[in-house]
Amino acid sequence: MAAVQARTEGDTAARVAVSLRGVSKSYGPVKVLDIPELELTSGQIVGVVGENGAGKSTLMGVLSGTVAASTGSIVIDGQELHSGRPDHAQSLGVSLVAQEFPLVGKLSVAENLLLGRRPASSEGRRFGSWRYDRAGTRAEARALLADVGVEGVDVDRPVERLPVPVRQMIEIAKAWGHHPLVLILDEPTSSLGPVEADKVLALARRHAEAGGAVLFIGHRLDEVRALADRVIVLRGGRLVADLTPEQASEERLIREMVGSELAKADVSPPPSVEREVVLRTEGLTADGLGPVDLEVRAGEILGVAGLMGSGRSRLLHTVMGAQPRTGGTVEFQGRAFHPRHPADSVAAGIGLVPEDRKEQSLVLGASVRWNITLATLRRISRRGVLTPRADREHAGRLVQELGVRLHSAEQPVGDLSGGNQQKVVFGRWLAAEPRLLLLDEPTRGVDVGAKAEIYGLIDEAAKEGLAVVAASSELEELLWICHRIVVMAHGRVVADIPRERFSKELIMTAAAGTQSAPSPDPQAAAKEAMA
Repeated sequence: MAAVQARTEGDTAARVAVSLRGVSKSYGPVKVLDIPELELTSGQIVGVVGENGAGKSTLMGVLSGTVAASTGSIVIDGQELHSGRPDHAQSLGVSLVAQEFPLVGKLSVAENLLLGRRPASSEGRRFGSWRYDRAGTRAEARALLADVGVEGVDVDRPVERLPVPVRQMIEIAKAWGHHPLVLILDEPTSSLGPVEADKVLALARRHAEAGGAVLFIGHRLDEVRALADRVIVLRGGRLVADLTPEQASEERLIREMVGSELAKADVSPPPSVEREVVLRTEGLTADGLGPVDLEVRAGEILGVAGLMGSGRSRLLHTVMGAQPRTGGTVEFQGRAFHPRHPADSVAAGIGLVPEDRKEQSLVLGASVRWNITLATLRRISRRGVLTPRADREHAGRLVQELGVRLHSAEQPVGDLSGGNQQKVVFGRWLAAEPRLLLLDEPTRGVDVGAKAEIYGLIDEAAKEGLAVVAASSELEELLWICHRIVVMAHGRVVADIPRERFSKELIMTAAAGTQSAPSPDPQAAAKEAMA
């Protein structure tokens, strides 16, 4: 934090770190951002909330120089930003942790962290060259990770081989290493568990205490309210509210975000114990997983909780056939199941909504129509021939049923907001009518309005007999939608909690391994939950 301390040395009062005047951004005739005036002061954490498409990411892009404003001026630490110049924004002290982190997958952790500012070796400097100092890069990378509370990561490992939560922490460490004055965090905790999320929130507080300014975009309203010194709300590209923590109740924030009260979903009761067991695992093991004993019944929504690295995603990927099984048995609909590839699972009636929709599910440059009908092409084909008319009609029905907000089903799916992209992924699998749906972080990067709609889709599917397994780092989400929650730690199920015993404290205690797990027999717990 040397840069922040140098900028603020001698200051006795908070001063304006960022000032926006008449800033707007338009794409053709459509104005997506219109901020007449906004100031951020040093030592302050400003929460930014709003629905997907409200203009949050556009605002962050304008501030970080990755998006050129159409009108207005931005002054950072007394100097005007050259609009659309990310290099100039960085030189003025702006660092952005983007929701879709721009790491280079083929490069190592160390190379990503020090990209563009690698240390040169002392020998290289002595002879007038700037030879790459591999040892120095590794040492500085480890120091950066340690400074943000990340340990045990191999800095020589390619980033593409790391799970999403670890990549998120690497992106945060990268931004932190620039010693910024203004730290912009765009959904920094969306892929993290509670312990890792707390580290990020502590980092934001530490930055503000050192005299920096923090812009924190979040969909977890309780998190934003607990962290921020003020909360601004964007709707339709406009700043519609600027609230103190006392004013920013969850009800007030939702009302400002959506322009009305948000109806809560009516979650269905758990299915009866007589319902068919759709999925059963016994002694299931894979790399970093198991042994796991588990069963899920038709119409049941089973939550999977746990800290980062607990094995939540590995469990889903192993069931799906995306990760090789090393032991144990899996039964699907009463029969032994041995998928060699995810395609085997899809053919059998299993769908997976992955953690990273952009990397693992969507073809961003292809149309919404192409993406949403991808899993049902056989069904809508006649004698192996797919007609454009049938494809368009099928896509149109799905878009309408799911409430996907778009201009046309022919537009690239990458142009949609995060919530609408996630609806497309859900629509693809729900249209395929699977018997088991695996959800990995089902509402990551999705606003509260879209979350409620997605929760409704999940609940309706369960009412119709679909078995659902939902792994999530958001405890509130699991507590709200699930009939039963299993807690994982170190690749194993350590607790099986029926709905009537749900509590954050019980889940976190089990996840942290600070006491013996309740309901050690998952089958007994399932019967108790569904009795």
